[in-house]
Amino acid sequence: MTFPAPIRPVHRPRGVTTLFTVLTLATTTVMGCSASPEDERAEDGTVRVALVDAAPPSLPLLAERNGDFADQGLDVEISSHPSTRIASFAASLGWEYDIAWGTPADVIASAWQGHDITVIAGSYTDRDENQQGQIYAAEAGAIGSVTDLRGKRVAVPSLSGALFLAVLTSLKRAGVDPEDVRFVQMPFSSMLGELGSGGVDAITTVQPYMGAVEAAGHRPLGDPFLSIDSPATAGVWITKRTWAERNPRKISSFVAALNSADRWASSREKEVRTFLSSALEVPGKGAASAPLPDWDTSVTPGALAPWIEAMASSGQVHGSLPKAEDLVWAPPES
Repeated sequence: MTFPAPIRPVHRPRGVTTLFTVLTLATTTVMGCSASPEDERAEDGTVRVALVDAAPPSLPLLAERNGDFADQGLDVEISSHPSTRIASFAASLGWEYDIAWGTPADVIASAWQGHDITVIAGSYTDRDENQQGQIYAAEAGAIGSVTDLRGKRVAVPSLSGALFLAVLTSLKRAGVDPEDVRFVQMPFSSMLGELGSGGVDAITTVQPYMGAVEAAGHRPLGDPFLSIDSPATAGVWITKRTWAERNPRKISSFVAALNSADRWASSREKEVRTFLSSALEVPGKGAASAPLPDWDTSVTPGALAPWIEAMASSGQVHGSLPKAEDLVWAPPES
C-alpha cells in the first residue's frame, strides 16, 4: 500500500469563502524545513484547521461565518487540502496545521504506519435516510445489483480510502471477489460522462454528484458506506496526540463551535445551501438537490471498530492494526 508525499496547505484568509487549491510538496519539503515543530513553536492562540472542499467537512466554514469560533474564544485559520488520505499529510500535523478532517479508513491506515494521531470528534454520519455515497450502474446496462459487477468496469476516485474500502466490503458481502472487478480511477466530476458514454459500467460517487447521476436515470445499487456499519461514522476530525494533550480547552471549544453551527444550520437549510454552494464552488443545480450531511461531532471507539474489521479483511494492509480505543482521544477529567 503506497501513499503520496505530505502536502502543505495554503491558508485561506478569514472572511473569504472561496477555498484555494493546494499543491503537493515533496516529503523533504515538510520534514526538512527549518520551522520548529508544534512542541517547540510559540503558542499564538491560532487553531489551524485543514479540510477538503466537500460538504461533509464544511461545518467549520459555517462556524467561521457565524462567529461561533470567536464566541468560543478561538482564532481559527481554515485551509484546504486536496486529499482525505491522512497518511499524505499526517507528518505535517503540528507544523502546518493543528486539526484536520479525514476518514476512519485513513485514520486506521495512518496509525498503522506509525503516525501518532488521534480522533477528537466525529464529522458526519451516513445513514439509510441520508445517504452520502452510492454505486450506480448505467441505465442502459443489464446490471441490477452489486452481484452483477463481476467482470465489470467500476469507476472509483482512488484505490484507497474510506469509499474504496466500503466498495470492497460491499462486493464481498454480495459474494463478489474484488479481484474480478476492473476498477478505473477517475475524479468524481468525470464519472457521469463516462457512465453515460459506456466508458465504464458503474461508478462510485458521493454527494453532491449523486443528484445529477440520478437525474440522468442511472440505477442506484446501494450506499457502500452502509456495508461497513449502519449508521456509519464516515468522517472525523483528527490532531496530533501531543497537541491534544496540550490543548484540551481548544478542542472542547472547537467542538462546541461546530455544535453551535450545526444547530443553526438545522433550521436554515436553504441559507446553508446557498452559502456552501459559493464556499465550495458547487454548481447551483447540484447544491439544490443534494441533502445536507448529517453532521455529528460524537464519536466512540465502537464507531471505528467496524472500519478496523473491514480494513483487516480487505487485504489492503498486513500485520496488526490499531485498536479502536487507542484511536479516540479521551479528554482529561476535570
